Amino acid sequence: MLLKKISVLVCASSFSCISFAQTNNMQDETNKVIDTFLQCDNQFFVQLSKHQESISQYVDLATTPDNVTYIPVESIQQTDKNKVMFKKPFQYHGLKIIGYQNIYIPTALSGQFFYWGFIVDNKQDEIRNALSNINWMQYSTSAYIANPKIFDRKSKSKTWEDDIYAIDGVIARFGTINKALYLESFSNNQNSIFCSIQGDLEKETILTIRPDLKPIIEKQETERQERIKAYQEKKQKEKQQSHPQINSTETNSKDGDNI
Repeated sequence: MLLKKISVLVCASSFSCISFAQTNNMQDETNKVIDTFLQCDNQFFVQLSKHQESISQYVDLATTPDNVTYIPVESIQQTDKNKVMFKKPFQYHGLKIIGYQNIYIPTALSGQFFYWGFIVDNKQDEIRNALSNINWMQYSTSAYIANPKIFDRKSKSKTWEDDIYAIDGVIARFGTINKALYLESFSNNQNSIFCSIQGDLEKETILTIRPDLKPIIEKQETERQERIKAYQEKKQKEKQQSHPQINSTETNSKDGDNI
């Protein structure tokens, strides 16, 4: 009887240890995903792919034709469709991660703006304390910024430099690109931690950091070419209608020429 009890205890203990190990392993994997996200580069998508099984328990993932794993939203351009709330939250250094947001804002004069990041169910002070290894700087009355960088496409150095002019209301000048990490209010006591790349962006630069956007960019390029073609055809048709071809006809006298 004693042996049976010991066996039951050993089995229960083993199950608890396995469960604990699995939980710890999952926590390590979600931590790695957020760790790389905070670097605001393409390694975030590498880690999403590597830890799909763990992350899929919280949010559905998708994969591009080039095998880039990402968190899909319904639309990156519509404000009411650019976020997805998780099936259940997960913890990161005591923070409660509850959702993901992916935003694209095209402008006529200031370039393109891309934001992507996580929705956190914590106050800003709690987030800054939990992420104390990040040098947060006041960006506006309700937002903070960290690790701001600028890239000058005309510069010979071809490297990202520290952006000392990264303050609210200052837009990147033509020919430059900005990137940074942002902490800003989302709603109530919830906040968003965003990566951002913005400015005079080329396709190659975008895809270096955001390889998940390739299908969207290619679709936009196709639609743009179709619009250009349709516009050209419309103009050509209007031109033909405004200048109809006049067919000259010869008038023959019934009685012939008079002499």
